[in-house]
Amino acid sequence: MFDHHQNRLTETLPLSRMRVIDVHEAQRRRKAMVAVELWNLRTDFEQAIEIVPPHWVDDDEIFALGEHYDLLLFERFSDGTLLVTPPPGFHSGVRNADLVFVIRRWAETAGGGTVSSCNGGLALPDGSLFAPDAAFIAPNRMIPDESEGAYPMLAPDAVFELLSRSDRVRTTMRKMRTYLRNGVRLAVLIDPYNRRVYVGREDDREPRSLGYVDALDCSPVMPGFVLDVAAVTRNARR
Repeated sequence: MFDHHQNRLTETLPLSRMRVIDVHEAQRRRKAMVAVELWNLRTDFEQAIEIVPPHWVDDDEIFALGEHYDLLLFERFSDGTLLVTPPPGFHSGVRNADLVFVIRRWAETAGGGTVSSCNGGLALPDGSLFAPDAAFIAPNRMIPDESEGAYPMLAPDAVFELLSRSDRVRTTMRKMRTYLRNGVRLAVLIDPYNRRVYVGREDDREPRSLGYVDALDCSPVMPGFVLDVAAVTRNARR
């Protein structure tokens, strides 16, 4: 249950007092103003932090926070906890782009489907809101229209998380369990620094560690797609 009286922030970043975030001209079609207690967050942290705000932060507020802080990524767990992640850095950004590219290239040759990156968030049935590094939605699935909100209510067929130095393994594993619980059929977590690959498939509750593999067969969810793990984790150093 979400605790409306709790006001806790891990990693020693205190919440500010309640203020109002101006969402500017681009947000006129949404709420003109949103009230949240996150106006004065420090932004000099290097790894993802978890925040337990004193009230539920809805999708529109998540969108506004992303615009206000620009480079920070805001995600939400089903209990209301916010996950705030700083930029991944140049090299991680290149690896993420490579990951999305190889999935999109496969989809184009395999009959279509939709591929999204971490620039696009997805709302899950349990109230979570995440922006996986890459997600695949099969071509026979209907995607809600953009007019229904910035974050469609949709569990992708497959999600891929590629750790950067700004991510935490523990927190990303929690995201993996959430994906599986919400009906994602294939959830892949790649840790290029510790050279580990975790995979959760349909009906799994927990992702399983495969150690390190150079290639990962993503069938049957993505028939014929073998992810070249070695290629998308190149040049990663501890």
